[in-house]
This record gives sequence, structure tokens and C-alpha cells, in this order.
Amino acid sequence: MSIQVDHAEIKTGQLMTMLIAIVAFVTKEPFWLMALGLFFLVTALYRPASPFVLAYRLFVKPFGLMKSDYRLDNIQPHAFGQLVGALTVAVCLTLLYLGHATAGWIILWILIGLTLVSWLGWCIGCFLYYQLNRLGLRG
Repeated sequence: MSIQVDHAEIKTGQLMTMLIAIVAFVTKEPFWLMALGLFFLVTALYRPASPFVLAYRLFVKPFGLMKSDYRLDNIQPHAFGQLVGALTVAVCLTLLYLGHATAGWIILWILIGLTLVSWLGWCIGCFLYYQLNRLGLRG
């Protein structure tokens, strides 16, 4: 079902994701990863309460930091992408907890890289959503 989706709102979330992930890496503080995972989960399950959406609507848009970019789109693939992000953060946290710090941080940098690619215009979560849909697994 296509609706008008503000892609500037999505881009704000992508920028915040990269910022939070880099802060987590620099500080080596799992709190930031837990917060990021929670942000992903809230965004996927109930978008109006998303910290990414709220930051965009309360600060970014009113202060003119980014212009609205409404497009006819389906929000479900983007929500699925948020679930993929939450799962990725969970894997990262698990690896860190189990003492596999190098592997955990590599996973985090993969997340940062894929988020950057998404910010540039190609969303891995959306791609996976549509590929699963083609296989008959409806979202």
C-alpha cells in the first residue's frame, strides 16, 4: 500500500543511526548499542513513537535543517529494514557479551556501512523485504 512518505524523516534516522553507532564504537559503551537497538525496534513496531521520527519532527524539520522529501512509497519495507537493524545490533551485543569484541565491532561497522549505502539511496532492508516477498513470504 503506497502512501506519502517523508524520506527526509528516513534520512534523519539513518544519520542518527550512524552517529549513535560511531559513538558506541568510540566509547566502547554497550549502552549506546542497546539504545540504538531499542530505537530500531520502536521505529519498526510503532513509527509515531520512534526517536528518529520525533527528532525529525520536533527539531530537524522545524529548524529547517532538512527539507521534507515526500514520495509515494510503501513504509513496510522501511519498517522491515528497522527490524534488520535491531537484529544486527542484537548480534553485535551478543558477540560483545560473549567476549568476541573484534567480531562484534566488525558487525557494527558493517551496519554503519550499510546505513551509509542506504542514506545514499539503496536500502538493504528494503531489498531483502522485496526479495522475501518475491519468494512468497508476505510482509
